[in-house]
Amino acid sequence: MNTAVRFAAIALATLMLGACASQSPAPQFDSDPHEAARLNAQLGAQYLRSDRLQLAKSKLDKALRQDPDNADAHAIHGLLSMRLDEPSAARDHFETALDLRPGDPQILNNYGTFLCGEGDHEAGVERFLEAAENPLYQTPAYAYANAGRCARQAGDIDAARAHLRHALDLDGRMATALFDLTLLELDRGRPARAREYIDRYHEVATPAPESLWLAIRVERARGDDRRANEYGKRLVRNFPDSRQADRFLETR
Repeated sequence: MNTAVRFAAIALATLMLGACASQSPAPQFDSDPHEAARLNAQLGAQYLRSDRLQLAKSKLDKALRQDPDNADAHAIHGLLSMRLDEPSAARDHFETALDLRPGDPQILNNYGTFLCGEGDHEAGVERFLEAAENPLYQTPAYAYANAGRCARQAGDIDAARAHLRHALDLDGRMATALFDLTLLELDRGRPARAREYIDRYHEVATPAPESLWLAIRVERARGDDRRANEYGKRLVRNFPDSRQADRFLETR
């Protein structure tokens, strides 16, 4: 999924442990396997963030050998398994992590992302809402935005709109919610409302091929060819090799 429209959970996913990880070699804690597992889980998260997947797997496997009950190692391994297209392993790791740390909102958010990606939208929305409603969760808007996207993928437009609006009530500058509400309103045949959301999106996010193409679609639906062409020229000028630029040139 492209940068502009990916689940909000994934934008935060590998920050769970990575902020604590160090670039320097990890100290040795031969006499304390729990501490060693914690440090290896941190390193695994760091390698996952930098797309060094083999090293991430090595560190996370080691962490789980040292401490099979390390919830962080299982949670990060779930994210790695998603990257490796190993859904059965991802499910097992996420569920184990939640068994070890019930109700953890970040794990729930990431597990919801996995479930929605696998087409299990109802369960995915449930996990997102469970995370969002946790009073200790500091960023519930992300979970509501993800619930909205997942519901929209399932075709539940009313629920999607409610969740996305809730996300914006909590954070009016949430780009993912603004983007998805643009799509939703355009699909509902309300291009004027869609225009409000895509304009707000471009106030808080750097224009990308996906968002410029969406703006073109909105303006065409409104019958404003002049503004649609302005967006199109910007798209072709700034992203000439993009698939969206080709689509604009083919349809103008």
